[in-house]
Amino acid sequence: MARQLVIVGSAFGTTGQLIRGSAARGSRRWWLIPLIVFLCLNGLLLTLAASVEVLAPFVYSIF
Repeated sequence: MARQLVIVGSAFGTTGQLIRGSAARGSRRWWLIPLIVFLCLNGLLLTLAASVEVLAPFVYSIF
């Protein structure tokens, strides 16, 4: 488990720090894990939607 967290931390920087801090033993921030997963999935979805030329104008109109 620790090796996997190191790999995630080196690959994703801030996201890895959030996961490591939330998953640490004795940490009471375990409730942040669903929020982190939700934000990462939404970011991935928006990135993929913006890369499709047909959907890009609709994604940009949200902001």
